Amino acid sequence: MMKDIEEIRSFRRSGKFMNIFSKIFSRHDFQTELELPESSPIIFAANHRSFFDVIIAWAFFSLSGVNCHCLIRADLFSKPLMGAWLKKNGCIAASRKTKEQAELQAIEKLKAGYAVAIMPEGRLVPPEERPAGVGQGRPGISRIARATGATIVPVAITGSDSVWPLGKGFPIPRMKRPMIKVRFGAPFEFESDDDIKNANQVMQKIKNLLDTMTDVNT
Repeated sequence: MMKDIEEIRSFRRSGKFMNIFSKIFSRHDFQTELELPESSPIIFAANHRSFFDVIIAWAFFSLSGVNCHCLIRADLFSKPLMGAWLKKNGCIAASRKTKEQAELQAIEKLKAGYAVAIMPEGRLVPPEERPAGVGQGRPGISRIARATGATIVPVAITGSDSVWPLGKGFPIPRMKRPMIKVRFGAPFEFESDDDIKNANQVMQKIKNLLDTMTDVNT
């Protein structure tokens, strides 16, 4: 059974705020009814196209009643207001320099019964680097899952880059707000000890989800 994180009150308040804030710039088509495993730890794995993905994540997690520890870019924790907010919401700082510490923290949280959310690409992926819909996944998600026996739940997000394109400093207000869609795939577990193969499997699962979703903004 997935436990509520210790920062649950702040997480829920933030989710409600992000849901309202995101609707200033976008319309939503979220899958909020989920079938989640009850006998193993859970890792949510999502694609990453825009800074708006983080805002959307809090919004749809709030609406679906899910809460988790999210791995977030480590440099954001050094920003005065942003860093304090991320810590208050139970986020885990992740970067190439801190990957071992971040993975250990994620493993600790999963073993304690909490869910974790990861964007396996590890960065914002520009359109030219994801011709098939997703970028290259990094092996950290496999190492974390294999250390805990966690189940992976794929998450596909479309439309976020129409709201907040890569390279822009803030979401772009539009007369016709772009539609953002979120869908969850069937939970699965890794069967291989090959971390690269497993990371590719995650991204293929997300791609398969994206292929079923029509981006009405394009």
